[in-house]
Amino acid sequence: MILDKDDIKSLLPHREPFLFVDSISNINLKQDITGLIKFPEDSYFFKGHFPDRPVVPGVIIIESLAQLGGVLIYKSFEADLVGKDPALVSVDSAKFKSPTLPNEELTIKATLMKNKLNIFKLNTQAYKNDKLVVEANITATVLS
Repeated sequence: MILDKDDIKSLLPHREPFLFVDSISNINLKQDITGLIKFPEDSYFFKGHFPDRPVVPGVIIIESLAQLGGVLIYKSFEADLVGKDPALVSVDSAKFKSPTLPNEELTIKATLMKNKLNIFKLNTQAYKNDKLVVEANITATVLS
């Protein structure tokens, strides 16, 4: 493990119950990052999504991917981004290929495709047991 939850909290403003990256296993600054997230069965969103057949909401997985991208961005451009907050600009081409159930762990990946004027374009994926379950292109920025 390269970064644990406390390290991640030092880079992102998110906190429980809305911090969805558990650890970072690999990071290549200004290039790509790999992390892990597990959704325990007592996660708050399972109570309503869905009570008799819980599934991780797709938007939560997208948020996990965006947070992972945020770690890559903040770690890669730390000196330029101190004191600035992240902001999601867009999510494009999101595809959900398989549901994620309680207690399943996802390997999440983000690749920085473009960076211009503090606009960051990321290609992201989530895998369960090496099988692609979600992919999306995410654009983010930072606010002063």
